[in-house]
Amino acid sequence: MANETADIRQPRLRLPALSLPRDGVWGNRKVQIALMILGPILVLTALAPLLPLQAPLETNLRATMEPPSIVHPFGTDRMGRDVLSRTLEGVKVSLLVGFSVATIALVAGMIFGTLAGFFGGMIDRIVMTIVDIFLAFPSLLLAIGLVAIVGTGLVPVIAAIAMADVPRFIRLQRSQVLSLRSRAFIDAARTVNASQGWMMTRHIIPNTVAPMLVAASIASANAILVEASLSFLGLGIMPPAPSLGNIIRDGQTYLQQAWWISTLPGIVILLIAFSLHFLSDGIREELDPRARK
Repeated sequence: MANETADIRQPRLRLPALSLPRDGVWGNRKVQIALMILGPILVLTALAPLLPLQAPLETNLRATMEPPSIVHPFGTDRMGRDVLSRTLEGVKVSLLVGFSVATIALVAGMIFGTLAGFFGGMIDRIVMTIVDIFLAFPSLLLAIGLVAIVGTGLVPVIAAIAMADVPRFIRLQRSQVLSLRSRAFIDAARTVNASQGWMMTRHIIPNTVAPMLVAASIASANAILVEASLSFLGLGIMPPAPSLGNIIRDGQTYLQQAWWISTLPGIVILLIAFSLHFLSDGIREELDPRARK
């Protein structure tokens, strides 16, 4: 009996369950996968000036269209330029375009969407009429038309893509504000004579930030693809400045002889877009309680 009592009183050791640690957004598996893909690309892009690579605009006619090797990991193009250094320079342009477009669309969409949804009336009708006009055109077609008007280059491309994305952000923000405007805590704020500015800044906008951030991450990926498309068509970043789109366009003529010129930068574009979409999906799962369940 003494041995049995001793056995009962002894605590049993339990092995911990095998699971990934969840620490907010950083513990989400999709976010981790996205960072595993996007992280090395960002590190290589940031360290590009320190790497032993040929300058992006430096030509070497003795080493034209060489296949990938240790000296040129992505090979060379028809003018002997290093494709990897040009690709990393193009990634800088793509990330700048994606971040700038997402920031402009997020800020403008939250401002005009909040005003239209909160005040309604004439302001709502004017804003939504302009939004409907812009949304009548596909984003790529609208960006092509705007670039044709304002011209080519980095700043016009950012402005054109942002103008094509802002109406979607305005509509998303307006729909959220219309839903929040009828909530009980807004009615309670009105009963104590809270100002409209106070209600918008303390109650409306903070409750719409999470979905808008998810939309911004998706918009950045789409902006990178649109910029590459415009550059491929000759309407974006103009040579000799490297862009992922014009690098692919330069190599399409030599696709059979030198497949690496177009294929490897194209894979980089797909990896960036894939990781950004995964990142946005992971953020949405962590910020939305319904998706977390």
